Amino acid sequence: MRGWRRGLVGLAGFLMCSCPAVRALAASWVVADARTGAILAEADGDRVAGGGAAVHLLILLSAFEQAKLGILPLDVPVSVDPRSLSELAGRRTEPVRLSGQRTYLLSDLLKAVFLARSDLAAVAAAEAMWGSRETAIEALNERAARLGLHATRVVTLFRDDPNNTTSPHDLARLGHVLLQDCAEVRGWGQLRGIPFDDGRLVLGNQHLAPPAPGTWAFFDRFVEPKKKKVFQRAGILLREENGLELLGVWLGEDEVAAALSELVGVLQDTLARYEPVSMVRAGDPLKIAVTVEGGTEPAIVPIAAEDVRIPVPKGTETQVELLMQVPSVVTAPVARGEQLGEVVVRLGGRVVAVVPAVSPKTVGSRGVRSAEVQLPKRAGVGVQ
Repeated sequence: MRGWRRGLVGLAGFLMCSCPAVRALAASWVVADARTGAILAEADGDRVAGGGAAVHLLILLSAFEQAKLGILPLDVPVSVDPRSLSELAGRRTEPVRLSGQRTYLLSDLLKAVFLARSDLAAVAAAEAMWGSRETAIEALNERAARLGLHATRVVTLFRDDPNNTTSPHDLARLGHVLLQDCAEVRGWGQLRGIPFDDGRLVLGNQHLAPPAPGTWAFFDRFVEPKKKKVFQRAGILLREENGLELLGVWLGEDEVAAALSELVGVLQDTLARYEPVSMVRAGDPLKIAVTVEGGTEPAIVPIAAEDVRIPVPKGTETQVELLMQVPSVVTAPVARGEQLGEVVVRLGGRVVAVVPAVSPKTVGSRGVRSAEVQLPKRAGVGVQ
Protein backbone atom coordinates (compact mmCIF):
# COMPACT_ATOMS: atom_id res chain seq x y z
CA MET A 1 0.00 0.00 0.00
CA ARG A 2 2.91 2.39 0.61
CA GLY A 3 3.59 2.89 -3.06
CA TRP A 4 0.06 3.89 -4.04
CA ARG A 5 0.67 7.61 -3.64
CA ARG A 6 3.15 7.72 -6.49
CA GLY A 7 0.60 6.57 -9.03
CA LEU A 8 -2.59 7.95 -7.60
CA VAL A 9 -4.51 10.56 -9.46
CA GLY A 10 -7.94 11.75 -8.48
CA LEU A 11 -10.95 13.08 -10.27
CA ALA A 12 -13.58 12.98 -7.49
CA GLY A 13 -17.08 13.16 -6.32
CA PHE A 14 -18.84 16.38 -5.54
CA LEU A 15 -21.40 14.79 -3.24
CA MET A 16 -23.30 16.10 -0.23
CA CYS A 17 -21.51 18.49 2.14
CA SER A 18 -24.10 18.83 4.91
CA CYS A 19 -23.16 17.19 8.17
CA PRO A 20 -25.88 14.92 9.59
CA ALA A 21 -25.13 12.36 12.25
CA VAL A 22 -22.46 10.16 10.76
CA ARG A 23 -23.14 6.46 10.37
CA ALA A 24 -21.13 3.84 8.56
CA LEU A 25 -22.53 3.03 5.13
CA ALA A 26 -21.41 0.00 3.17
CA ALA A 27 -19.40 1.16 0.20
CA SER A 28 -20.03 0.30 -3.43
CA TRP A 29 -17.34 0.70 -6.07
CA VAL A 30 -16.28 0.09 -9.65
CA VAL A 31 -12.93 0.05 -11.44
CA ALA A 32 -12.99 1.06 -15.11
CA ASP A 33 -10.50 1.55 -17.90
CA ALA A 34 -10.16 5.33 -18.04
CA ARG A 35 -9.46 5.32 -21.79
CA THR A 36 -12.44 3.28 -22.95
CA GLY A 37 -14.78 3.36 -19.94
CA ALA A 38 -15.04 -0.45 -19.83
CA ILE A 39 -15.83 -1.81 -16.35
CA LEU A 40 -13.13 -4.21 -15.12
CA ALA A 41 -14.26 -4.92 -11.55
CA GLU A 42 -17.08 -3.89 -9.24
CA ALA A 43 -18.98 -4.41 -6.03
CA ASP A 44 -22.62 -3.32 -6.12
CA GLY A 45 -21.80 -0.88 -8.90
CA ASP A 46 -25.46 -0.24 -9.76
CA ARG A 47 -26.35 0.84 -6.24
CA VAL A 48 -28.21 4.16 -6.21
CA ALA A 49 -26.77 6.82 -3.90
CA GLY A 50 -26.74 10.59 -3.42
CA GLY A 51 -26.15 12.34 -6.73
CA GLY A 52 -24.44 15.61 -5.86
CA ALA A 53 -21.33 14.44 -7.70
CA ALA A 54 -23.29 13.78 -10.88
CA VAL A 55 -24.98 17.19 -10.79
CA HIS A 56 -21.74 19.15 -10.68
CA LEU A 57 -19.94 16.88 -13.14
CA LEU A 58 -22.81 17.22 -15.62
CA ILE A 59 -22.69 21.01 -15.31
CA LEU A 60 -18.94 21.01 -15.97
CA LEU A 61 -19.24 18.65 -18.93
CA SER A 62 -22.11 20.63 -20.46
CA ALA A 63 -20.22 23.92 -20.15
CA PHE A 64 -17.15 22.55 -21.93
CA GLU A 65 -19.32 20.99 -24.64
CA GLN A 66 -21.20 24.25 -25.25
CA ALA A 67 -17.90 26.13 -25.47
CA LYS A 68 -16.50 23.67 -28.03
CA LEU A 69 -19.65 23.97 -30.12
CA GLY A 70 -19.48 27.78 -30.02
CA ILE A 71 -22.75 28.12 -28.12
CA LEU A 72 -21.41 29.81 -24.98
CA PRO A 73 -17.71 30.77 -24.71
CA LEU A 74 -15.86 30.12 -21.47
CA ASP A 75 -14.85 33.80 -21.29
CA VAL A 76 -18.42 35.13 -21.36
CA PRO A 77 -19.25 37.41 -18.35
CA VAL A 78 -21.95 36.01 -16.08
CA SER A 79 -24.02 37.85 -13.47
CA VAL A 80 -25.36 36.14 -10.35
CA ASP A 81 -29.12 36.04 -9.90
CA PRO A 82 -30.31 37.91 -6.74
CA ARG A 83 -32.50 34.94 -5.81
CA SER A 84 -29.47 32.65 -5.79
CA LEU A 85 -27.44 35.12 -3.74
CA SER A 86 -30.11 35.45 -1.06
CA GLU A 87 -30.66 31.69 -0.95
CA LEU A 88 -27.08 30.41 -1.06
CA ALA A 89 -24.52 33.12 -0.27
CA GLY A 90 -25.05 32.97 3.48
CA ARG A 91 -24.85 29.20 3.87
CA ARG A 92 -22.08 27.96 6.12
CA THR A 93 -21.06 25.35 3.55
CA GLU A 94 -20.84 27.83 0.63
CA PRO A 95 -17.09 28.32 0.03
CA VAL A 96 -17.15 31.22 -2.45
CA ARG A 97 -18.51 34.71 -1.87
CA LEU A 98 -19.99 36.21 -5.03
CA SER A 99 -21.47 39.67 -5.52
CA GLY A 100 -24.58 40.73 -7.35
CA GLN A 101 -22.90 44.01 -8.30
CA ARG A 102 -20.39 42.54 -10.76
CA THR A 103 -19.95 39.82 -13.36
CA TYR A 104 -17.72 36.74 -13.40
CA LEU A 105 -16.20 34.81 -16.26
CA LEU A 106 -17.94 31.50 -16.87
CA SER A 107 -14.54 29.79 -16.65
CA ASP A 108 -14.04 31.28 -13.17
CA LEU A 109 -17.39 29.92 -12.03
CA LEU A 110 -16.49 26.47 -13.36
CA LYS A 111 -13.20 26.59 -11.43
CA ALA A 112 -15.17 27.36 -8.28
CA VAL A 113 -17.44 24.38 -8.97
CA PHE A 114 -14.53 22.05 -9.59
CA LEU A 115 -12.09 23.13 -6.87
CA ALA A 116 -14.43 24.39 -4.16
CA ARG A 117 -17.67 22.51 -4.93
CA SER A 118 -19.59 25.79 -4.88
CA ASP A 119 -23.36 25.44 -5.30
CA LEU A 120 -23.67 29.19 -5.89
CA ALA A 121 -21.18 29.05 -8.76
CA ALA A 122 -22.87 25.92 -10.14
CA VAL A 123 -26.28 27.61 -10.16
CA ALA A 124 -24.87 30.77 -11.79
CA ALA A 125 -23.13 28.71 -14.50
CA ALA A 126 -26.26 26.63 -15.14
CA GLU A 127 -28.47 29.71 -15.42
CA ALA A 128 -25.99 31.26 -17.87
CA MET A 129 -26.20 28.15 -20.06
CA TRP A 130 -29.94 27.52 -19.92
CA GLY A 131 -31.62 30.67 -18.60
CA SER A 132 -33.32 29.19 -15.54
CA ARG A 133 -32.89 26.46 -12.96
CA GLU A 134 -35.91 24.59 -14.26
CA THR A 135 -34.58 24.49 -17.82
CA ALA A 136 -31.12 23.56 -16.52
CA ILE A 137 -32.50 20.61 -14.56
CA GLU A 138 -34.39 19.38 -17.63
CA ALA A 139 -31.28 19.75 -19.81
CA LEU A 140 -29.04 17.94 -17.31
CA ASN A 141 -31.46 15.02 -17.09
CA GLU A 142 -31.59 14.83 -20.90
CA ARG A 143 -27.78 14.85 -21.05
CA ALA A 144 -27.61 12.11 -18.43
CA ALA A 145 -30.03 10.02 -20.48
CA ARG A 146 -27.95 10.45 -23.65
CA LEU A 147 -24.88 9.31 -21.73
CA GLY A 148 -26.73 6.21 -20.56
CA LEU A 149 -26.69 7.19 -16.88
CA HIS A 150 -29.56 5.02 -15.74
CA ALA A 151 -29.38 5.84 -12.01
CA THR A 152 -28.70 9.57 -12.33
CA ARG A 153 -31.59 11.89 -11.61
CA VAL A 154 -31.23 15.65 -11.16
CA VAL A 155 -33.95 17.23 -9.01
CA THR A 156 -32.11 20.36 -7.85
CA LEU A 157 -28.73 21.94 -8.60
CA PHE A 158 -27.60 21.55 -4.98
CA ARG A 159 -25.03 18.88 -4.20
CA ASP A 160 -26.47 18.11 -0.75
CA ASP A 161 -30.03 17.41 -1.90
CA PRO A 162 -30.73 13.71 -1.19
CA ASN A 163 -33.28 13.61 -4.01
CA ASN A 164 -30.44 13.84 -6.56
CA THR A 165 -29.23 10.31 -7.28
CA THR A 166 -26.46 8.48 -9.13
CA SER A 167 -24.44 5.25 -8.96
CA PRO A 168 -20.77 4.16 -9.20
CA HIS A 169 -21.38 3.02 -12.79
CA ASP A 170 -22.76 6.43 -13.73
CA LEU A 171 -19.94 8.34 -12.04
CA ALA A 172 -17.37 6.15 -13.79
CA ARG A 173 -19.00 6.96 -17.13
CA LEU A 174 -19.06 10.67 -16.32
CA GLY A 175 -15.46 10.62 -15.13
CA HIS A 176 -14.34 8.84 -18.29
CA VAL A 177 -16.05 11.32 -20.62
CA LEU A 178 -14.87 14.36 -18.66
CA LEU A 179 -11.25 13.18 -18.59
CA GLN A 180 -11.23 12.31 -22.29
CA ASP A 181 -12.96 15.44 -23.57
CA CYS A 182 -12.03 18.24 -21.13
CA ALA A 183 -8.30 18.84 -20.83
CA GLU A 184 -8.98 21.84 -18.58
CA VAL A 185 -10.12 19.53 -15.78
CA ARG A 186 -6.74 17.81 -15.62
CA GLY A 187 -4.91 21.13 -15.81
CA TRP A 188 -6.88 22.78 -13.03
CA GLY A 189 -6.35 19.86 -10.68
CA GLN A 190 -2.56 20.06 -11.01
CA LEU A 191 -2.34 23.58 -9.56
CA ARG A 192 -2.10 24.59 -5.91
CA GLY A 193 -4.37 27.53 -6.52
CA ILE A 194 -6.14 29.33 -9.35
CA PRO A 195 -6.75 33.10 -9.63
CA PHE A 196 -10.47 33.79 -9.34
CA ASP A 197 -12.44 36.93 -10.14
CA ASP A 198 -9.64 38.66 -12.12
CA GLY A 199 -7.08 37.81 -9.46
CA ARG A 200 -9.00 39.34 -6.56
CA LEU A 201 -9.07 35.92 -4.93
CA VAL A 202 -7.06 32.74 -5.23
CA LEU A 203 -9.08 29.54 -5.09
CA GLY A 204 -6.95 27.04 -3.20
CA ASN A 205 -7.04 23.45 -4.40
CA GLN A 206 -8.43 21.59 -1.42
CA HIS A 207 -7.65 18.26 -3.04
CA LEU A 208 -3.94 18.37 -3.76
CA ALA A 209 -2.44 15.15 -5.02
CA PRO A 210 0.75 13.57 -3.70
CA PRO A 211 3.84 15.43 -4.97
CA ALA A 212 4.34 13.43 -8.16
CA PRO A 213 4.62 14.98 -11.64
CA GLY A 214 1.38 15.22 -13.56
CA THR A 215 -0.88 14.02 -10.75
CA TRP A 216 -3.91 15.66 -9.14
CA ALA A 217 -6.74 14.79 -6.79
CA PHE A 218 -10.26 15.79 -5.82
CA PHE A 219 -12.21 14.25 -2.94
CA ASP A 220 -15.61 14.84 -1.35
CA ARG A 221 -14.94 15.24 2.35
CA PHE A 222 -16.71 16.81 5.30
CA VAL A 223 -15.99 17.34 8.99
CA GLU A 224 -18.33 15.81 11.55
CA PRO A 225 -18.28 18.44 14.34
CA LYS A 226 -19.13 16.15 17.26
CA LYS A 227 -16.55 13.50 16.41
CA LYS A 228 -14.06 16.06 15.04
CA LYS A 229 -13.17 13.68 12.26
CA VAL A 230 -12.99 14.04 8.49
CA PHE A 231 -15.27 11.74 6.52
CA GLN A 232 -15.56 10.94 2.83
CA ARG A 233 -18.76 10.27 0.92
CA ALA A 234 -17.38 9.78 -2.57
CA GLY A 235 -14.20 9.64 -4.59
CA ILE A 236 -13.21 9.05 -8.18
CA LEU A 237 -9.54 8.16 -8.37
CA LEU A 238 -7.35 7.72 -11.42
CA ARG A 239 -4.29 5.51 -11.13
CA GLU A 240 -1.65 5.27 -13.86
CA GLU A 241 0.89 2.45 -13.84
CA ASN A 242 2.64 0.16 -16.33
CA GLY A 243 0.80 1.60 -19.31
CA LEU A 244 -2.62 1.22 -17.67
CA GLU A 245 -4.93 4.06 -16.69
CA LEU A 246 -7.62 2.87 -14.29
CA LEU A 247 -10.52 4.85 -12.90
CA GLY A 248 -11.90 3.86 -9.51
CA VAL A 249 -15.19 5.12 -8.08
CA TRP A 250 -16.12 4.69 -4.42
CA LEU A 251 -19.48 5.60 -2.85
CA GLY A 252 -20.24 5.16 0.83
CA GLU A 253 -19.50 6.99 4.04
CA ASP A 254 -16.39 6.40 6.10
CA GLU A 255 -13.35 8.10 7.55
CA VAL A 256 -11.03 9.33 4.83
CA ALA A 257 -8.20 6.91 5.59
CA ALA A 258 -10.51 3.88 5.49
CA ALA A 259 -12.28 5.04 2.33
CA LEU A 260 -9.04 5.65 0.45
CA SER A 261 -7.50 2.43 1.71
CA GLU A 262 -10.42 0.42 0.33
CA LEU A 263 -10.42 2.11 -3.06
CA VAL A 264 -6.64 1.98 -3.43
CA GLY A 265 -6.80 -1.70 -2.54
CA VAL A 266 -9.28 -2.56 -5.29
CA LEU A 267 -7.28 -0.51 -7.79
CA GLN A 268 -4.08 -2.36 -6.85
CA ASP A 269 -5.84 -5.70 -7.12
CA THR A 270 -7.13 -4.83 -10.59
CA LEU A 271 -3.70 -3.63 -11.70
CA ALA A 272 -2.21 -6.93 -10.56
CA ARG A 273 -4.70 -8.91 -12.65
CA TYR A 274 -4.57 -6.90 -15.89
CA GLU A 275 -1.96 -5.92 -18.46
CA PRO A 276 -2.09 -3.43 -21.35
CA VAL A 277 -2.45 -4.72 -24.90
CA SER A 278 -2.06 -2.54 -27.99
CA MET A 279 -5.04 -3.02 -30.27
CA VAL A 280 -4.31 -0.26 -32.77
CA ARG A 281 -1.30 2.02 -33.17
CA ALA A 282 -1.52 5.52 -34.57
CA GLY A 283 -0.18 5.52 -38.12
CA ASP A 284 -0.82 1.83 -38.74
CA PRO A 285 -2.16 1.14 -42.27
CA LEU A 286 -5.60 -0.43 -42.18
CA LYS A 287 -5.10 -2.97 -44.96
CA ILE A 288 -7.95 -1.64 -47.03
CA ALA A 289 -7.67 0.51 -50.14
CA VAL A 290 -10.01 3.40 -50.92
CA THR A 291 -10.39 4.41 -54.56
CA VAL A 292 -9.90 8.15 -55.18
CA GLU A 293 -12.19 9.15 -58.03
CA GLY A 294 -10.65 11.88 -60.17
CA GLY A 295 -7.48 11.90 -58.11
CA THR A 296 -3.83 12.20 -59.04
CA GLU A 297 -3.42 8.77 -57.45
CA PRO A 298 -5.84 5.90 -58.00
CA ALA A 299 -6.20 4.86 -54.36
CA ILE A 300 -5.05 5.47 -50.78
CA VAL A 301 -4.71 3.20 -47.75
CA PRO A 302 -6.17 4.90 -44.63
CA ILE A 303 -4.28 4.86 -41.33
CA ALA A 304 -5.44 4.83 -37.71
CA ALA A 305 -5.40 8.31 -36.17
CA GLU A 306 -5.01 7.19 -32.54
CA ASP A 307 -3.51 4.51 -30.33
CA VAL A 308 -5.80 2.03 -28.62
CA ARG A 309 -4.38 0.26 -25.57
CA ILE A 310 -6.73 -1.54 -23.24
CA PRO A 311 -6.32 -3.71 -20.16
CA VAL A 312 -6.95 -7.44 -20.54
CA PRO A 313 -6.73 -10.18 -17.88
CA LYS A 314 -3.23 -11.60 -17.64
CA GLY A 315 -2.75 -15.04 -19.16
CA THR A 316 -5.83 -14.91 -21.36
CA GLU A 317 -6.11 -14.95 -25.13
CA THR A 318 -7.66 -11.83 -26.60
CA GLN A 319 -10.13 -12.06 -29.47
CA VAL A 320 -9.71 -8.72 -31.20
CA GLU A 321 -11.80 -7.66 -34.19
CA LEU A 322 -11.18 -4.55 -36.28
CA LEU A 323 -14.20 -3.40 -38.29
CA MET A 324 -13.31 -0.94 -41.06
CA GLN A 325 -16.14 1.49 -41.65
CA VAL A 326 -14.73 3.40 -44.63
CA PRO A 327 -16.18 4.09 -48.08
CA SER A 328 -14.88 2.14 -51.05
CA VAL A 329 -14.68 5.33 -53.14
CA VAL A 330 -14.01 8.99 -52.28
CA THR A 331 -13.83 12.00 -54.58
CA ALA A 332 -10.65 14.01 -55.00
CA PRO A 333 -9.18 16.17 -53.63
CA VAL A 334 -8.32 14.46 -50.33
CA ALA A 335 -6.27 16.28 -47.69
CA ARG A 336 -3.65 14.69 -45.47
CA GLY A 337 -5.26 13.86 -42.13
CA GLU A 338 -8.80 14.11 -43.52
CA GLN A 339 -11.12 11.62 -41.85
CA LEU A 340 -12.38 8.99 -44.26
CA GLY A 341 -14.18 6.70 -41.83
CA GLU A 342 -13.75 4.80 -38.57
CA VAL A 343 -12.12 1.72 -37.14
CA VAL A 344 -14.32 -0.08 -34.62
CA VAL A 345 -12.29 -2.12 -32.13
CA ARG A 346 -14.13 -5.08 -30.60
CA LEU A 347 -12.83 -7.30 -27.81
CA GLY A 348 -14.70 -10.53 -27.13
CA GLY A 349 -17.67 -9.28 -29.13
CA ARG A 350 -17.82 -5.96 -27.23
CA VAL A 351 -17.00 -2.55 -28.72
CA VAL A 352 -14.15 -1.02 -26.71
CA ALA A 353 -13.03 1.86 -28.94
CA VAL A 354 -13.80 3.75 -32.13
CA VAL A 355 -10.82 5.35 -33.89
CA PRO A 356 -10.86 7.78 -36.85
CA ALA A 357 -9.47 6.37 -40.11
CA VAL A 358 -7.64 9.18 -41.90
CA SER A 359 -5.76 9.79 -45.11
CA PRO A 360 -1.97 9.47 -44.71
CA LYS A 361 -1.27 11.96 -47.49
CA THR A 362 -2.69 14.58 -49.79
CA VAL A 363 -4.17 13.42 -53.09
CA GLY A 364 -4.93 16.20 -55.51
CA SER A 365 -7.63 16.34 -58.13
CA ARG A 366 -6.51 15.91 -61.72
CA GLY A 367 -5.84 19.42 -62.96
CA VAL A 368 -5.41 20.78 -59.40
CA ARG A 369 -1.97 20.96 -57.82
CA SER A 370 -1.63 18.98 -54.59
CA ALA A 371 -0.17 22.00 -52.78
CA GLU A 372 -3.49 23.79 -53.26
CA VAL A 373 -5.43 21.15 -51.34
CA GLN A 374 -6.31 22.49 -47.90
CA LEU A 375 -7.29 20.44 -44.89
CA PRO A 376 -11.03 20.97 -44.33
CA LYS A 377 -12.06 22.60 -41.09
CA ARG A 378 -12.87 19.84 -38.65
CA ALA A 379 -16.15 19.95 -36.82
CA GLY A 380 -16.12 20.36 -33.05
CA VAL A 381 -15.78 17.36 -30.79
CA GLY A 382 -18.88 15.23 -31.13
CA VAL A 383 -21.23 14.88 -28.17
CA GLN A 384 -21.04 11.41 -26.69
